[in-house]
Amino acid sequence: MSSITIRQAEPKDYKAIIELQNANTPDQLTEQEKKEGFVVSSMTEETLDGINKNLGVLVAIEDDKLAGFVCLASTNPLPGHPVVKAMYESFPNQIFNHKPLTEYRVFIYGPVLINFNWRGKGILKKLFAAVKDFTKKEYDLGAAFINDKNPHSLAVHIQGLGMTTLTPFNYQNETFQLVVFQV
Repeated sequence: MSSITIRQAEPKDYKAIIELQNANTPDQLTEQEKKEGFVVSSMTEETLDGINKNLGVLVAIEDDKLAGFVCLASTNPLPGHPVVKAMYESFPNQIFNHKPLTEYRVFIYGPVLINFNWRGKGILKKLFAAVKDFTKKEYDLGAAFINDKNPHSLAVHIQGLGMTTLTPFNYQNETFQLVVFQV
C-alpha cells in the first residue's frame, strides 16, 4: 500500500469529491450501508470552491485516488446551509469548558467522508490530525453537527476522535447532535 497524502483540495479534485458525496447520500445507500454512515450534502463544484476559499477542503489522496475529504468553514461569513445556521444560532446557549461557544474562535467541521474502499485504515484520524494542524493558528474549536439518524458517524466522532457532545438542537423536526473539539 502506498502512502496517503493529505493536502488542501485543488479544483481538479472537485469532481471526485462530488462523486464520492453523491454515492454516499441516503437515497443511494441500502439500509445496511446507511448504518455505516452517510452524508446529506449536495455540494456543487461552485459550493466546494467557495468552501475551499472560505477556510478549506482537505483531501486524502492515495495513488491519485480520493480516499476521503473534509470541509472546513469559518463562521464569518456563516455558510448558507440551514442546519449550519440553526447550529450557529444555538452557540450562545452551548457551554464548553464553562464558557459559551460564542467566546471561542470556532470553525465548522464537515461534511467529512471516507471512501468505502479506505474505511478502517486510519484515514479519518489522519484527516482529523491535519484539520487540527490546519486550523490551530486561527481557531480554538471545531464544531460539527451529526443527524440523530446517523449513529455510526456520532460514534466515530465521539469514541474514535474524542469529540465532545454538547446540547442537541433541532431543525425541521429533526434532531442533531452538536459536537466540538479543541485544536
